[in-house]
Amino acid sequence: MLAEEFRKNVKGSFTVSEAEKCGVSRSQLAGWATSGEVERVARGIYRFSDDVCNEQPEIEILVKRGTQFRVALQSALRLHDFTTALPSSVWIALPRGGRVPKVDFPLEVVFLSGRSWEYGSQTVNVQSLAVPTFSPAKTVADLFKFRNKTGLDIAVESLREGLRKKLFSVDELLAAAEADRVARIVTPYLEAIIG
Repeated sequence: MLAEEFRKNVKGSFTVSEAEKCGVSRSQLAGWATSGEVERVARGIYRFSDDVCNEQPEIEILVKRGTQFRVALQSALRLHDFTTALPSSVWIALPRGGRVPKVDFPLEVVFLSGRSWEYGSQTVNVQSLAVPTFSPAKTVADLFKFRNKTGLDIAVESLREGLRKKLFSVDELLAAAEADRVARIVTPYLEAIIG
C-alpha cells in the first residue's frame, strides 16, 4: 500500500497494529520512517511527518496505547480551559488496581474506585482525538480530594475560576464533591466565594 492511500484512512498518529490492519507491513512502515514520510512519536506510535503535532502529545500516546485512564487534576484543568498553563507532569487517574503505564515523560497518577471513578466521566475531543477525562465539576472536586498532592491553593483557585467561567453550577460541584466524599471540605470554600 502506498503512503498516500494509507493516509486517507488515518487521522493523526497511528500504531503499528492500526497500520497492519490497513495492509501496511512493518517493513513498509520502516521504509517510510527511513525516507522521512513518517516519524516515530513513541515506541510503536507514528505519524506522518507533515501532520500538525497534537498540542498534548503525551496524552495522545496514552490514548493510542489503549491505557485505561482518565486525564485528571491539573492536566484536566487545561483540557477544560480553566488555565493555559501546562503542568510539569501529565496527571491521570486510574481505577484502583490499574497498571501504571510505562512512559518516558513525567507522569503523576492517582487511583480512584467505585463512585469516585465513575462519576463525571466524559470524553473531550482534542484535535480529533477522543480523550477520556472528568467533568469540570468533578475535576475541582478531585483537586480538593488530592489537595495534599496538588496543593489547596490550586483547588481553591480552580473553584473560583470554574464558577466565574460558569463551567459548572453549584449543584454540579456539590454532587461531584459527594461522589469524592469531600463535600464537607468544599462547602466552606464555596460559601466564602459565593458569599
